[in-house]
Amino acid sequence: MTIAACCVVAAVIPIWTAIAAPELERLGALALAKPAPPLMARATTAAVQRAVVVARGAPVTAMRNDPPGLQVHTVAPGETLLSIAAVYAITPQTLAYNNQIKDTAELRPGQSLVIPPIDAAIHVVREGETVAGIASSYGVNPDTVRTINSVAFEPADVTAGRVLLIPMPDGRYPGFRLTVSEAPRVFAPRIRWPTDGIITQLFSQVHTGVDIAAPYGAPVVASDSGTVTEVGWRGPGGLSVCVLLDWGLEICDYHLSGTNVELGERVVAGERIASVGSSGVSTGAHVHWEARTNGVLVDPMTYAPAGPTVVRVGGATGQP
Repeated sequence: MTIAACCVVAAVIPIWTAIAAPELERLGALALAKPAPPLMARATTAAVQRAVVVARGAPVTAMRNDPPGLQVHTVAPGETLLSIAAVYAITPQTLAYNNQIKDTAELRPGQSLVIPPIDAAIHVVREGETVAGIASSYGVNPDTVRTINSVAFEPADVTAGRVLLIPMPDGRYPGFRLTVSEAPRVFAPRIRWPTDGIITQLFSQVHTGVDIAAPYGAPVVASDSGTVTEVGWRGPGGLSVCVLLDWGLEICDYHLSGTNVELGERVVAGERIASVGSSGVSTGAHVHWEARTNGVLVDPMTYAPAGPTVVRVGGATGQP
């Protein structure tokens, strides 16, 4: 009996071992294997139901452009505020305002100047300031400031110490006046007539400008953009206004009845700066139109607009 039992066991064990081998192998592997990495991917051919996220719109990554950069210019011998401004295509006022220069004579060789990429005020944000408040102090639209400086989020994008560019397209800065003490050094393009009228006397050795007869009180405009260098009474020339144009020519209008600008103010081409009059030594309402370069009187007709010119000898003339 015992022998029979042993024979049965001996016969069954190999069969059971063969059947259970895969399971034993799995258990052994679990017992002896090293801990598996926390994240495992398991391939399967079976279809798996997955959650689906449906976007309401196509996802877009917004790339924020950096605002225009600033440059630094070292003044070379012979350079002037006007010549440097011309190189960077900005107004002399923009250059002066951003570098705390009130008089063109303050410029020195070796001096470092900060140059904005456009006519704009360089403003460093102070604690508690907002774009709306900063824009208001300069008289500009806050949305324009945000666009120029790529301000997308407030107050996150407007922190103390950040530099903002406040665009000033005409180069006029509230309360800022520039004194022009240096002589212009460049010639340039055509300019506007100061008023609509009839030329009654041309430039000559005995007449320092061009006389233009026009109705009393008619507008006198800036011949080009520049800085007001003189406003007031000038002897026989009566009430006058002089403007130093950005590219160097100085224009003066005499015998005026009234003025609309202040000394050191910036004006733009075509802006009304005065009114036609007959002040000083004059025989009738007209404008005596003068031009100077490097302090030397030149014929304004050299720069006058092209086209037909009506000249009538005599009429409302006078001494400048």
